[in-house]
Amino acid sequence: MNWCHGFSSTRMRHRARPGFTLIELMIVAALLVILTMMAFSGFRYLTAVMNRTIATTAARENLSVVMDQLTKELREVTSVNDLIGTNDGSRANYGVTLPTWASASDSSGGLGSVISSPATTPASPNTLAPIVPALGSNHTYTFRTNTDAQPNGIVLEFFTIDTSTTLAKHRIRYSLTAPSASGLAQRFWALSTYEPCEITYCNNTWNSTTSLWSSESPQSMTDQVVTGFTVTRPSWSSNVIQITLEAQVSGLDRTGYSTVRLIGLVTVRQ
Repeated sequence: MNWCHGFSSTRMRHRARPGFTLIELMIVAALLVILTMMAFSGFRYLTAVMNRTIATTAARENLSVVMDQLTKELREVTSVNDLIGTNDGSRANYGVTLPTWASASDSSGGLGSVISSPATTPASPNTLAPIVPALGSNHTYTFRTNTDAQPNGIVLEFFTIDTSTTLAKHRIRYSLTAPSASGLAQRFWALSTYEPCEITYCNNTWNSTTSLWSSESPQSMTDQVVTGFTVTRPSWSSNVIQITLEAQVSGLDRTGYSTVRLIGLVTVRQ
């Protein structure tokens, strides 16, 4: 009798063990879905922050490379008065030649100086360079074929003399040009109404035997991130050069943007 009673009690305990109801399972599943969505949203936000940080760092590095080299070379500018380069406009005075300096008012060169489309508008009182209107849908910049009788896209031009070995005269040009990869889709631009460009560099050497400049081609200095490259020469000094470089980085939601800007001020000894 005792054995039967013990068997009956064990069976009753098994029958009384609690389990999960359908409602409880549904609640647990809902909580798991919510937690998964929260984790995914947090991961996506952190990824966007990381990508934006990488893009900002890359843009700043691009501009820093240009600014460091440009300011170093500008400190070596020298006037040349021996009519070198008679095929280069017969200019007797060199030094910094583009943008030109004027005593009447500040002068400036930039994007508005080297494009023909969209048509630029006169500068506002607070802006020296011509104002570049926003691009329309699927439009891009059209660069001029020449700038003041010079090749396409030149924003800054100056001359130096290298005396480290034999006397050598150099013509240095920094240009703002269209992206080397044609058809860059606007949906990848930081701000769809302004086209990202690149800065190129060209250093030609004067050959006194042939009376010609060497034929090196411009080389890209930056990625396709530059949205502003402006060189300003204040009227109060022909030896002061102000350089402003800008790049735009997409916001976290790719609808806004932030601007990375570097400004340099150099006094040349031309």
